[in-house]
Amino acid sequence: GEAGGTADAEGADGAVEVKDKTEEEGSAEEGKEEDPAAAPAPAPVTLLSSVSNKSLGAGTVDVRLWRHFRSAIPGLSTLEPNGRRGQRLLEGCRKLKHLLSMLPSGKVTVETLGRNDEDVTLSATREVLRDLCEVDVEALASLIREALEGAATTAASDVSSVELMGGGCRIPFVRDAVLASLGRDPSDDNDGILSRGLDDTSVALGAAALCDDEVGRRLVVADAAADAAADADEMEVDPTEADRKRRSDLLAAETAMAALDAEMRRRSEARNRIEAHVLEMRSARHGTHGSHLPDSSTLDAHLNEVDDWLFSEECDDLDLKGMERKLAEVLEKTNGMCSEYFAAVREEEKEKERQMEEEAKRAEAEREAEGGDDGDGNDDDHDNRKLPKKRRLEIVMKNKNEANELLKDGNYRHAAARYAKALTHCSKFFDLTPEDREEVDAVRLSLHLNMSLAYIKLEKPDNALRSCNDALDIDGANVKALYRRATIYYEKKKWTECQKDLGKAAEGAPEDKAIKKLEARLEQQIKRQKAKEKKMAKKMFG
Repeated sequence: GEAGGTADAEGADGAVEVKDKTEEEGSAEEGKEEDPAAAPAPAPVTLLSSVSNKSLGAGTVDVRLWRHFRSAIPGLSTLEPNGRRGQRLLEGCRKLKHLLSMLPSGKVTVETLGRNDEDVTLSATREVLRDLCEVDVEALASLIREALEGAATTAASDVSSVELMGGGCRIPFVRDAVLASLGRDPSDDNDGILSRGLDDTSVALGAAALCDDEVGRRLVVADAAADAAADADEMEVDPTEADRKRRSDLLAAETAMAALDAEMRRRSEARNRIEAHVLEMRSARHGTHGSHLPDSSTLDAHLNEVDDWLFSEECDDLDLKGMERKLAEVLEKTNGMCSEYFAAVREEEKEKERQMEEEAKRAEAEREAEGGDDGDGNDDDHDNRKLPKKRRLEIVMKNKNEANELLKDGNYRHAAARYAKALTHCSKFFDLTPEDREEVDAVRLSLHLNMSLAYIKLEKPDNALRSCNDALDIDGANVKALYRRATIYYEKKKWTECQKDLGKAAEGAPEDKAIKKLEARLEQQIKRQKAKEKKMAKKMFG
């Protein structure tokens, strides 16, 4: 036969099964040719062994990362697993795990997690993750060995395919551990031995069929030949009263579970809105209208009280109606305390709406000037066609916002690529008015500046220099572009160019501390350079 296996790593537990797939010998009469168009008969599958480990799963990886960062980052050693800060660290660890399933290294920023509510960056590589989970790798290998030993007649070399299920199997070291346990080199192609061909529906139906059979019922027809004969003879079997009752009961149970799921989803949404409200109000003090907020002691006391409640047993035990009442109470109290702030926010939103309406009118006027929509769907987003300025700008800003999020989380290479994509779309505008050109140039300037920062973080000074030059081509007096280019020249030891850019930057921002600091460092370097040149001249000419 042909041996195969399944590996499931999801949630907090893992499982391994070994199955045997045997092709049945044909029963055709001697000398009778087979019909090449006939569908092959399904090969029977025999379950040879099945083992599981309730403490081995994708959730274990989250816990390993949580413990690592709790001990490695100053200020996190007092975190409790069930506390609000501990849960936010755990969520950050989950995001980092998912990122490392796709990239060799990753960074995730967890806002206001530190001792003084400062942001904390979680960074790791795949190698670090594997080291942290070394015990779990060995436990998985042991589980696979146990499954193979339980199969008795199957050796690791006999396994021809492995079906991976569960999100944990996307983690590279899990895949490598499976291959190594079967005597395969993880660096080789392995002839496609690992597969993720089964979707969630197939897995769920298979599990339901097994459970149904264990209690004496048949969810599927086991005898394929008899089933085919029944279809051929158009046999119809009327359901018994017991069958009808069972179906009715199952339908009622499914309806009840669907209603419960919907209620739990609405409850979670209400709780998430409370938590999002707390985070939004904490960051509001540093925003545009932060000066309209009440004193920090009053507002912070309210937010801390709500934050503590979110991680209390009272919150856990609350039903949907209770959670919605709590949401209304929190919003009402916050609105009463911060009425001036929300009034300023509403005024800003009205102004934005007014500007958007004007922009829509300008875009409509442009479309009419171009002959309007031809009615055949040519307003779609295709790069090889002329798009209205409003639609093209939406694409640019979408890419820019995504790049900003990547940059914020420390994914600099992907951020630079996304900024480049946004700039590509910027080159596709056409027939812009002087005002529109000014608006687009402002966006292009911002993209070049952000891309220069991403390249600086990637330690690619030449790329960063080009981005700064592109920014200065748009605005030759831009302080941020001049300062960044000056820092690049400083690292390249081009003192003259650095001094020139710093001089221009200081004219635009004479009180900027960063500029003054770099000027002081540059002055020291120039003095050292002059002293070195003087010493060399003395040696040469006496």
